[in-house]
Amino acid sequence: MATDEPRPATKDRKNKRKKIKKDKWGQPLPPESEEGEAEEQLAPVEAAQAPEPSPAFGSGGGEDAYEANKVVASGMPYTATEEEIRELFEECGPIHQLQLSRFPDTGNFRGLAFITFESEAAAVTSLSLDGTNMGNRFVKIEKCRMDLKRKRKNEFLADPEKAEGCLSVYVGNLSWEITEKDIRDCFNTSNISSVRFGLDKATGKSRGFCHVDFEDDKSLEKAIQKNQTELQGRPMKIAYAVSNRS
Repeated sequence: MATDEPRPATKDRKNKRKKIKKDKWGQPLPPESEEGEAEEQLAPVEAAQAPEPSPAFGSGGGEDAYEANKVVASGMPYTATEEEIRELFEECGPIHQLQLSRFPDTGNFRGLAFITFESEAAAVTSLSLDGTNMGNRFVKIEKCRMDLKRKRKNEFLADPEKAEGCLSVYVGNLSWEITEKDIRDCFNTSNISSVRFGLDKATGKSRGFCHVDFEDDKSLEKAIQKNQTELQGRPMKIAYAVSNRS
């Protein structure tokens, strides 16, 4: 009788170990197997962790679905520019769209980008760059999961499209010392009607962004082409304005 007492405790310890494990993409791995099944399950587990091939891109449903040809790169330096990010992925294949996530109050890059390639093969290849050192930071690259339960936050979306009649741009990631003269000098080839800085209500100081209103569409398009141009050592974020409020 004494030899039977430890068995429930042993079973409990096994149950505690039988937790649902997930691979680096968040997909559940097969549960721990009995001794006779261990070898059969080893290969599928390794395949789930490998970056190639990747049938999960754009397939499945619910929480296991991923966006086709799209990856997420996080942990990049806040000083990284769009050009530097494109250079990092240029050998993987043609990029269809690059979306930089920015802090909504300052327009500063937050180290997170969404890269959509023109082919799934290029997206799969880009996963091999996971852990790449960029500016003394290790970049994490993952497949982009579809979020079917809630909408993405505005800062994760692509830059706003031009609204009908729009003659204004948003200019972000500005130095705190930037003046209206600096802005007008930057866009000196365009006809500017006004410059409106975003100000902190408590201090009255600049919040690091402004809206620039132009007199004609040609001037507006010239300004948009200056996106990521450096001004006082900081790459400006320039996009079509989505409201008339600064």
